[in-house]
Amino acid sequence: MFRLWRSIMPLESRIILVDDHAAVRAGYKRFIDSETDLIVVGEAGNADQAFVLLKTQACDALVLDISMPGQSGLELIKRVRLKWPKLALVVLSMHDSPVVASKALEQGARAYVTKSSEPEELIQGIRMALGEQTFVSGDVQSQGMFNSTGPQHAQENLQQHTHATQEPATTLTCGLTPREVDVVRLLVEGHTIEQVAVSLGISGKTVSNNLSHIRQKLGVQTDFELAFWAWSQGFGRKPPGFGE
Repeated sequence: MFRLWRSIMPLESRIILVDDHAAVRAGYKRFIDSETDLIVVGEAGNADQAFVLLKTQACDALVLDISMPGQSGLELIKRVRLKWPKLALVVLSMHDSPVVASKALEQGARAYVTKSSEPEELIQGIRMALGEQTFVSGDVQSQGMFNSTGPQHAQENLQQHTHATQEPATTLTCGLTPREVDVVRLLVEGHTIEQVAVSLGISGKTVSNNLSHIRQKLGVQTDFELAFWAWSQGFGRKPPGFGE
C-alpha cells in the first residue's frame, strides 16, 4: 500500500526550468535535483516552448528567466497565470532592478531571484513560492524598495513632484522630453534597457544616456526613487506591499 501511495503522490515538488541558455538550465537543474524535496521534470528554451510543455507535463513550480528571445518572461507570467492560476512562478533573472522585480510580482510571480544570488536563495524562493509566500533575493531587497518607505531623500523628492490632486502623468513630466517620458514609462512597466531600446528604435547606450539625464532632472539617484516618482505620477500601478 505504501509503495502504491508513493507512485500516486510524488514526494518531490516538480519544477520546469525556462531559460534560453542550455548551460544555465543544466547548472540549475543539477543544483535543484540535489534537493530531496525538489526535482526538475522539464526544460524549455523560450516562452512558447514552456507554454506547450505545461500542457503535457504536470508541475508544481515554473522557474523562468525574463529576458528571452521572442516573448518575454513577463508576458509568459501573464499567460500562465490566466491558465494555471495556482502554479508557483519563480523568476530567475540577471536583472537586480527593484522596478523589474516589482513588475514580475505584480504580474503574478511569487518569487524573484537574481542569477548573481547564491543558489540557496533560489531554493528558498522556490520553497516559499510553493508555500504561496513571496520571496525576493537579498541583492534586490538591499536597495531599500521592499517593505520600506525608502531613503529620506526619496520621500523628499516624491513630495516635490506629487500633487494632492494626482494630475495625469502627461502634465507632470518635470521637464522631461517626450522620449524620456517614454523611457520612464517602459522601464517602470518592467522592460529592460535592451527591450526599451528595441521598442523605441534606439540603441541601448542611448537609453542609458537618457536614463542618466532623467535622474538629473528629477533629482533621483536610484531605481527605487525613480520608480516611486513614476508611480506617483501615474506611470503604471505600484504593486501592493512596496514602500508601505
